[in-house]
Amino acid sequence: MNNRNKYLVYLTGLLLLISSCGKKDAELPETAPVIAGLESEYYVLVRESMQLTPTIANRVDSLVWVLNGQRVANSLQYTFQAPADAGTHNLVIMAYNLGNISQKVVQITTGRYINLETWPNTILELEASAKFANKTDLKWEILTAPSELYRLSAGDMQTALFSTVDRGSYKLKVSSGDLVDTLLITVRSADKTQSAYIARVFDYLPAPGQFVNELPKYDAGDTHEKMVAKAGKELVGEEANMITLGGWGGYVVLGFDHTIVNVAGRRDFRIHGNAFGANSNPRPNAPFGGSCEPGVVMVAYDKNKNGKPDEDEWYEIKGSGNFSAEAEPWYTVAVGKNMDVRTFRNYEMTYSRPATETPDEAPEDNNATIKNYIAWADNQGQQGYKIKNRFHAQSYYPLWVNDQQLTYKGIRLASNGIEESGSGTYFVLYAFKYGYVDNYPNGHDNSGIDIDWAIDRNGNKVSLPGIDFVKIYNGIDQENGWLGEASTEIGRGEDLHLLGTKIETINP
Repeated sequence: MNNRNKYLVYLTGLLLLISSCGKKDAELPETAPVIAGLESEYYVLVRESMQLTPTIANRVDSLVWVLNGQRVANSLQYTFQAPADAGTHNLVIMAYNLGNISQKVVQITTGRYINLETWPNTILELEASAKFANKTDLKWEILTAPSELYRLSAGDMQTALFSTVDRGSYKLKVSSGDLVDTLLITVRSADKTQSAYIARVFDYLPAPGQFVNELPKYDAGDTHEKMVAKAGKELVGEEANMITLGGWGGYVVLGFDHTIVNVAGRRDFRIHGNAFGANSNPRPNAPFGGSCEPGVVMVAYDKNKNGKPDEDEWYEIKGSGNFSAEAEPWYTVAVGKNMDVRTFRNYEMTYSRPATETPDEAPEDNNATIKNYIAWADNQGQQGYKIKNRFHAQSYYPLWVNDQQLTYKGIRLASNGIEESGSGTYFVLYAFKYGYVDNYPNGHDNSGIDIDWAIDRNGNKVSLPGIDFVKIYNGIDQENGWLGEASTEIGRGEDLHLLGTKIETINP
């Protein structure tokens, strides 16, 4: 056999081998299609439609849709049209290729409500459906509720905010003229038990005062972060203790582990203080007073859900004296005593570190060991000194602060401490009517705060669904003889709804 014939035989054998391999490969089954991109369950409103478009891995020759046992489509997507009546529908999607069938089963429930889920003491944002686009007269309503401890607050034109204390099913309606959607919100148990008490302290900076560095105790070397942690140790939980905010402007920022719901018609939370009534006030028929050192209250809810209060989220609780004290029952007496009853909305005060802690050699005042102790100046052109009294020898300036000056901003309330004996021995610090911390005894209804008293920085009333954070600062700048400066003290914080405490509100 010559070389040419050998080559032809070799080539023929090679072609037969290739042909044989190709035949075997063609007989191998393909990889089965994989159906993805679909949920196992859907909820669709009656008379509404829903388009289903799965993603298919691997080659597919045919995609068949079977609804309630009836073949309804052979396509890569399917539009389900909900009938007029509520019910449950089984949809089977089958994907074919050579030698393979894959399927996925989907259950579709049709009903008359848009179904949503949430948890107690959580803010749920509701958004109107597309059919309300460009409508500016939307109305949100609660139709039925298993509890009265809820809040529905309108957001912008297309949204609302819902929160509730109790589990159960809440039916809502959003409407604009003849357009209506109904919503069914199922509130399930929270994943973990929620505490009715303060859960965290974010910041703490008292202004100079006679209990500063003692409540809580400062130890040499403590930093700002350490003192915030110490304040948290005193305030977190049910068994809380007192801390001081010092003089005017001193503050603390705290938070709860849940949203305190703003329930209409009720006071929602309170922060304990150490206010008490006078036992022997010589003034007959005097209004309530004794040791009332009101702290101004700010509130915020975690709008951006970052777990901390941001400066643009704060709202002011409009206490009875935040704009003027003229309606307070003690105001006329205070005016007659030539007290400073002015209210400053945008007040600032700067305190300077004391030059000395050494007592004066010959004090002019029996109550003061250092007369010109801590220099201060405000944005109203006033200045002076805070005294150091004979009852508290430690430094009144927060020792963990390195700055030589501290500036605080906020509302300065009218002076409420009136000397009633005529001899300088009996000071009565009268209560404002409502809206403050450390202003009434803790068991008094007026120690409760209604979130509906919140206003924005322009004084406009706001409708908040609830709050996550509270800031309290001392609102009084007044020296009261031997008692020393008015200094707000705070203790345990309480969500009144979780505790089952019902206190009716007032409408200022």
